[in-house]
Amino acid sequence: MTQIKYFAVNEEIENQIKSIRRTIYLSMNGICAENIDNSGLEYKQNFGVSWSRLCEIAQNYTPNYTLAERLWLMSIRETKLLATLLCPPLELTPERLTEWTQGITTIELAEIFAFALLRKTTHLTQQILQLEQSENPLLRLTAYHTLARQTNNINMDTLQTTIEHINPQDLDEISAYRAIENLLTNITFHTTELNHIIYNKLNEIKSTPTTYSNQLIINIECLTK
Repeated sequence: MTQIKYFAVNEEIENQIKSIRRTIYLSMNGICAENIDNSGLEYKQNFGVSWSRLCEIAQNYTPNYTLAERLWLMSIRETKLLATLLCPPLELTPERLTEWTQGITTIELAEIFAFALLRKTTHLTQQILQLEQSENPLLRLTAYHTLARQTNNINMDTLQTTIEHINPQDLDEISAYRAIENLLTNITFHTTELNHIIYNKLNEIKSTPTTYSNQLIINIECLTK
């Protein structure tokens, strides 16, 4: 669903957006764009610009919430990815997070949103836990990737809740499998007090076999013994 929002005219922001779009166009890689399209990642516009190049582009701009939000709401792969680099993490409120997550429409966006932005928002832990319980698998994926990078900053009760909320059905998808494995691995490195909770979750996963469930069980069981 397309998000529509109206903004006050800001000449500086408008000029920055024009400059960014021009740079994206000049950085276009047709082969990469075709490969992305063929991989099943659906974007209305996709110029095939690499993540490393987008990071270079972002360095030319000062993080600014309004600029980031404008970029996120465009139906362009590259502007959405740039938005995660240009959004000041502390300015992402619970209400704003709800709006932004409506724009997570691909696995790539879920991964980058977590890696580049959401992992830096330790003030949004409760909202991220809510994402983990979402009916939308892309939002659960976003939560897994984020929480896997926040285990050192989360209290014991919240870590337990994080484990209990893992959806075994998500282990049918490779990115979710990797995120869940990283999450559980990092928790075992952080503390041994939750090994019994992890063990219970592994038993639940055993009862609902999926593509990557056995591999996860093998890799995590050896860490909890």
